[in-house]
Amino acid sequence: MSDEFELYDLAIEVIHHDPAKPFVCQHATGDVFHVRGSVVEIPPGKTFGLYAMLAVLPFVPAKQRPTQGSDWMSTDSVIGCTDPNCGAGFKITRLQAQRYRHAHHSAEPLG
Repeated sequence: MSDEFELYDLAIEVIHHDPAKPFVCQHATGDVFHVRGSVVEIPPGKTFGLYAMLAVLPFVPAKQRPTQGSDWMSTDSVIGCTDPNCGAGFKITRLQAQRYRHAHHSAEPLG
């Protein structure tokens, strides 16, 4: 059994998802962070609000993994701001897939 597995790198970017509503939180269009494996990276000069990040993080592990084309996790990419009065959305984009080794991420032996 191979100990390799595949995860997508992700970019999570603030977009104006509902133009009928203003931004009421500390979001700015274009703010972005990346997830590469288990590492969160915020580019120099960019910010990403804590509560916005917390809204997106539950979806990150599922978006990182390969899914079937008809799975909603494959097709839906925008998470709305948790404030119902805010027009911001957080677009999750799958980037390139990377290969990782189980032994580098867990002390538990495989099967």
